[in-house]
Amino acid sequence: MLFMIFDSIKRVLGSVFNIIHETDEPGTIREIYDKIPVRGNNTWMLICSAMLASIGLDTGSGAVIIGAMLISPLMSPILGLGLAVGINDREMLWASVKNLSIAAAAGLIVSTFYFMITPLGEPTNELLARTKPTLLDVMVAFFGGVAGIVSISRSDKSNAIPGVAIATALMPPLCTAGYGLALGRFDFFFGGFYLFFINAVFISLATFLIVKYLKFDTKHYVDKFTERRVARIMALVLFIVVSPSAYFLYNIYQSVQTKKKIENLVVRDFANRNNEIIKWEVTDTDTLSTIKIYSVGNPVNDTLIAHYNTLLANNSLPKHQVKLVQLDVSAEDVRRMASDLTNNLTQDFLRTIEIQKLQSQRADSMMRLANSYTPVSASRELKLIFPEIEKVEVGEIVSVAENKAKLDTVMLVVIGWKKPQAANPAKSKNAVFVDPAKIPEYEQRIKQYMASRFRRDSVRVSSSL
Repeated sequence: MLFMIFDSIKRVLGSVFNIIHETDEPGTIREIYDKIPVRGNNTWMLICSAMLASIGLDTGSGAVIIGAMLISPLMSPILGLGLAVGINDREMLWASVKNLSIAAAAGLIVSTFYFMITPLGEPTNELLARTKPTLLDVMVAFFGGVAGIVSISRSDKSNAIPGVAIATALMPPLCTAGYGLALGRFDFFFGGFYLFFINAVFISLATFLIVKYLKFDTKHYVDKFTERRVARIMALVLFIVVSPSAYFLYNIYQSVQTKKKIENLVVRDFANRNNEIIKWEVTDTDTLSTIKIYSVGNPVNDTLIAHYNTLLANNSLPKHQVKLVQLDVSAEDVRRMASDLTNNLTQDFLRTIEIQKLQSQRADSMMRLANSYTPVSASRELKLIFPEIEKVEVGEIVSVAENKAKLDTVMLVVIGWKKPQAANPAKSKNAVFVDPAKIPEYEQRIKQYMASRFRRDSVRVSSSL
């Protein structure tokens, strides 16, 4: 009975998670391989992506950075790297490594050039956020890579790639490294490039694992010696890719554990002493790590700091020292400022809603005005604008394209212009008549006027004398 239950659960899970039967192996390999080369439109997209990412980082604009992520062509060489190792394809591996190197170098050059000439150049929060990778960044890169290769491998392609491009954020870290090069800030350079490298490694690793799970056919060579040599090269590449990832994970895990230990030993105890912590951070140097705690509240003496330093040393953190920065404001002042900030945000939100409501009411009024506007009123206004008009006829016609497969409804405006009456020159003397040379110009103005008044895309004007 128990075996039957487990067997039923296994079948249900298999039907839910099985993706092998929907795999388009040839289409997947072709789509990734075709997009690996950095040339033609990919080159322009790469340059534009690097410029947009640099501008977004420089101004702190998240929307611009997201746009740069979406148009970046860096994803395909990275997916190609994992796919090449998974199917034992030497040519694809070489193409992926070469084009990824070219793309990374181009991104660095473009971003470095931008940050050398920008009048801003101050480190924004967007730049600072990409200098210290965490375990979450590793998880984002890995699961983003899984989503990317699973999406591409489907016979019915989904739209997951833009989401993967936004989540993994390949170009912004590369441009952060360019910022570091341009300003000589090597902490930004190594931090940004470190994050880019982590993303590339774990996206490739995820691609390799999914390709193996989907059982893609490995490439075979006629010469068995060549096949064995390629297999050894692929194994070496896999080792090179996986080894740094294990090192990265270990370092990031150690960093997370260290911060947790600092929080338990120092930060929580300090907060329990009737001190309100604004923020705390760890600043690393070559020989010492400084724990900066910004706070308001009761004065702190050096004895407490010495106690914390001793406590850290006794808990395997001898290179960490505490530095307390007390702000010259009271806790009540901080709470009041926070309350004022919340009230201001609330007022701005309500003001935004009010503006949107007014805009909606105005749009409704304009729509009602447009709906009440008739060809008769349009004819009267045209005669007032153009005294040379004798009569106006407005109507709808059906236009048939040359292929006779597309129909379009067109507003036709027929204008009858006033002309001098040769039989009665006395009557024509004080009247306003049209200059035939100006008729094309008048027709264009009438066309624009009617299209705006009636909100029509297709307006045709015809004249007669």
